Amino acid sequence: MGNIDRNKIRKKEFTIGSLEEEIEEYCIKLASTHTDDILKLYNKLPESRRGRYINSDLMKMTFPFYAKSIENRRLYNMAVTNSAAVLTNEAYIRALQNKEVKRCIYITGPYGAGKSYFTQALFECNQDGLLEGSIVYEGSITPPAFGEKIKYAINQGVTPHIIALNPTLELSIRNIKDRAQRIGRDVEKQEVLDKFCNFYTYMKYIIEEFENISFKIYNKNSNNSEDINYSSNINDLYHGTIQEVEKEYNRIINQLGLPITPTLPLVFPSNEER
Repeated sequence: MGNIDRNKIRKKEFTIGSLEEEIEEYCIKLASTHTDDILKLYNKLPESRRGRYINSDLMKMTFPFYAKSIENRRLYNMAVTNSAAVLTNEAYIRALQNKEVKRCIYITGPYGAGKSYFTQALFECNQDGLLEGSIVYEGSITPPAFGEKIKYAINQGVTPHIIALNPTLELSIRNIKDRAQRIGRDVEKQEVLDKFCNFYTYMKYIIEEFENISFKIYNKNSNNSEDINYSSNINDLYHGTIQEVEKEYNRIINQLGLPITPTLPLVFPSNEER
């Protein structure tokens, strides 16, 4: 269907001439000259469910050097992020242009909400054709980008439905640190606080912007499905001010005795790895 415009991929402010900048440039070039090939590769990933599940973190796995090891995912995450995000948006647009797609289910929530696990479980438990005619998009609801995605879906005649996963802060932190150990993708404190605190504000914006939009909140006390209760009360997403949440974050970190993830030295991938 053609390549994406490389100018759509926003560059991060890496030091000019640094290895990070070189890696980022490599990703941008690859994404903007081999778009169709990358998206075909994405659709072949088992987790993508033949392209019906769209997620930026999974899109990163189409870059061979990034997918090669946990260490590489720790080292190159930021350099790959923006290229993967634009490729993901392209995959989303192409999926909605399929006339057989009638609904898009948006799985959203703060870091450590268990979105990817929940989504894969949703596909596995598709007993009664729940996902027939549907695609599933997992990602942040940060405005205005998320609102534009919903508008595009509606304009394509696709019905949006939001599932908002709302974990406790402790569960969120536990899941983040567990994932960092398993697959090498950690999250800095400020990012955790930002997404956790703003989740209420962002959802409130979406609900007000799109009248009568269908949504459901899953309040999670643990990863056990029996500890989830369902709600349509937007106030369930409010967890306090940024200062209050930060205080609770520090308490949980100290209580759990969780170490700070060390900064690893950057090693540029070889041509063979790429």
